[in-house]
Amino acid sequence: MQNIPEKTVIPLTSAVVWIDSAPLRYELDHNADIAARWADETGANPALFNGPFFMAERADVVNRAFEARYHRTRFATMMHWKANAASNKPWHIFSVGVIVSNDNKLIAGRMSASTAAAGRVYFPAGSYDESDVVGEYVDIDGNMLREVEEETGVRLSEASHRDAHMHLVSANRSIALFRRHYFAAPAADLIERIRRHIAAEADSELDDVTAISAAGEMGDSTPDTFRTFADWHFAQG
Repeated sequence: MQNIPEKTVIPLTSAVVWIDSAPLRYELDHNADIAARWADETGANPALFNGPFFMAERADVVNRAFEARYHRTRFATMMHWKANAASNKPWHIFSVGVIVSNDNKLIAGRMSASTAAAGRVYFPAGSYDESDVVGEYVDIDGNMLREVEEETGVRLSEASHRDAHMHLVSANRSIALFRRHYFAAPAADLIERIRRHIAAEADSELDDVTAISAAGEMGDSTPDTFRTFADWHFAQG
């Protein structure tokens, strides 16, 4: 990924994430610090769960084809990774199924206080877990379908159409793989539907939802990968 500019939308023809059975070197090298960081984080937010997680030591784009190898670790490693400003740390890769309304608005959610990203605003998405693994690969689109439905109640399979290919954005050692899904409903109807879903959940990951209608609307509460993609979407006209 050294030759791929950050905060730039890269169109892809394919995307493959392999699972490598070897341990993650970053976890081995920082084991004690990871444990100490996790103790601090759970002290501040006892709702955090140290579940299975994946990170990549290698990722690249060659001729618009993305390929990476993921290694198993735990969520505690991710929390240490987030606090580490080093430029040589592993890659965090995730996919984003973007909901696009028929009035060309992008539906974004605000993370609830019980999550590790409390107050952050971005399109519904989540990191890969074991349920996304099929054989030796990560089911990238399957992850999009699962995460969006869990957080919003919206099924991406009900979209009228979707992008033929994904788009990649990297920033700060994160790689986001975006695919837009286009719905026949206006943003107001989608928001009302999602708010009903949030209200019905006992412990929702989201505490609200909003519609992004123009470039520049996603501010500092939104990670660079999401903000870059939203601005690019509206620049396409």
